[in-house]
Amino acid sequence: MAEEPVNFERITKLYREESGKKSLTAVEPDFWDKVQNYLSSLESELAAARAKDPNSKASMLLQDELRKVLQKREQIYQYRERKLGLLAGSIAGGANTEVRGLARPEQDLLHRLVELLSDARSAAYGGTRASPVPAASMPPPGATPTPSAAVPSPRKGVIVHVLEDVPPFAGPDGTYRLKKEDVVVVHPSIAKVLTERGKARVVTPAP
Repeated sequence: MAEEPVNFERITKLYREESGKKSLTAVEPDFWDKVQNYLSSLESELAAARAKDPNSKASMLLQDELRKVLQKREQIYQYRERKLGLLAGSIAGGANTEVRGLARPEQDLLHRLVELLSDARSAAYGGTRASPVPAASMPPPGATPTPSAAVPSPRKGVIVHVLEDVPPFAGPDGTYRLKKEDVVVVHPSIAKVLTERGKARVVTPAP
């Protein structure tokens, strides 16, 4: 995914995309860090402009831009948070959904939500989970999540965060096609090989 600079135009574009469709727009892992850096830059520029003339046109324009970006940041996050909640519910329910393009805090949120929802489902079913937590990876920009053919969904497995692209390979339960930043459930033997070779890190054991 080609990374775009985070500026007013991109924030506005992302706001329109998130508000206008049901699927998540793909962003880079450090997207929210970039948003914060952009805001810090705006705040510094505004402070400098106000020091020269608080009533200048430059000060007014920067103040307006900062206000709009803060507002859109909140709205974008809320839209994405709601979509992540729906996605987590789908995964906890056994859907093998392929998702690619979450920022790191969103990846963590998705896993926490899936675990909480899966535990609640298990408790409701008397301690027996209806289905395993399936793999979760992220679709290219603009794509709608579809049933995944990327990674098998083993009954017993380990959740790993893929650190770099891995060529397709056969495992005990099917063919794996792993991409950088995917967070997936893999067979324990596959998790061992991937971590030993520095291709992935274990997030948490899957039930």
